[in-house]
Amino acid sequence: MQIQSGSTQPRTAAPSYQSMQSCIENCNRCADVCLQTAMNQCLEMGGRHVEPDHFRLMMNCAEICRLSADFMLSSSRFHNRTCEVCAEICEACAMDCDSIGDMEECASTCRECAESCRQMASMSMQ
Repeated sequence: MQIQSGSTQPRTAAPSYQSMQSCIENCNRCADVCLQTAMNQCLEMGGRHVEPDHFRLMMNCAEICRLSADFMLSSSRFHNRTCEVCAEICEACAMDCDSIGDMEECASTCRECAESCRQMASMSMQ
């Protein structure tokens, strides 16, 4: 196990094609769900659903998920770091969605993505 500079995550073996594909799919699904939920459900429900901090977090989550997927697709040597940040933002988004309520799909999708990204962030590129 090694720790790469600039990261607090211990690194394990290189990711398999299958595990990376799964993480890419989770990231893309999370980006889609966050964007769709924000632009439809949240805007239509109003109130706490469109408070600036919540709405920004949902947009940030969608963007970092897309970015992380793109970094993995391009075999970027920095994908571990984007996945690490993605996991943190997805977890924050899930907790925020839970606190607001009526956003179970978004919260569960964010949690799945966070877990997948945490696993990917702990793997090293070989």
